[in-house]
Amino acid sequence: MDQQSAAQTARRLVLLCQQGLSDRVTGWDKGLFSLCERAEAHGFELVYDGAYPAFGALDEGGAYAALFETLDTNEDGLVDAGDEPSSVYLVGFSWGGVNINEIAYRLSADPHTAPGYGGVAVMVLLDAYQPFYADFDVPLSVHQTWSYRQTKTQSDDCSHDISFGYGYRGLKPHHHPEALGTCRDLDLERVDPGVGHCGVVNSAADAVFHNLTTRRSDPSWSKKAQPCPQYE
Repeated sequence: MDQQSAAQTARRLVLLCQQGLSDRVTGWDKGLFSLCERAEAHGFELVYDGAYPAFGALDEGGAYAALFETLDTNEDGLVDAGDEPSSVYLVGFSWGGVNINEIAYRLSADPHTAPGYGGVAVMVLLDAYQPFYADFDVPLSVHQTWSYRQTKTQSDDCSHDISFGYGYRGLKPHHHPEALGTCRDLDLERVDPGVGHCGVVNSAADAVFHNLTTRRSDPSWSKKAQPCPQYE
């Protein structure tokens, strides 16, 4: 069984969420806590960081360790056929969006993950951004990717002043031409003109919930999304 097939067929739905910078507490979480807890109420097993339903942007290592521990149900230090079958879902906003893409890579490449057990069923990128990235490549181990991003900085956006007016604009994910999975990219300016970086999670929340619970694109937005560009 390949990584993507294993990720899709399990009954146990494990969800890891990761925040952006300066988003740690309620009120600054930009709506991510509510989105992830909504999925938890729908039957997902949410990976908590203590009392928080999402990991902080600067704790990619801790987030990965918690995900691996959650998948390693027999506690033998391996993710393999001896563990309860699980489908992995990843959701990340801003800095956390780039982090979860890296976490997907780490899970598939980890020597403690057996071949065929490092796949990700669904990954959702919410205005994924880090200043030292131009764009980024989606791992082959991810079966379905949805990217929601904005491309025009608003003067009243939270990222406007801290970026000297440049603003944080979501990076474009690239998809391998030989990937078996799919990747869809939606510029939110096409459906929610004027949304800023800090408004992306709430703007796309219902569509993301649809992605997580059905593994399909939101029908009201699907025609405005584009296939992710191929790796360069």
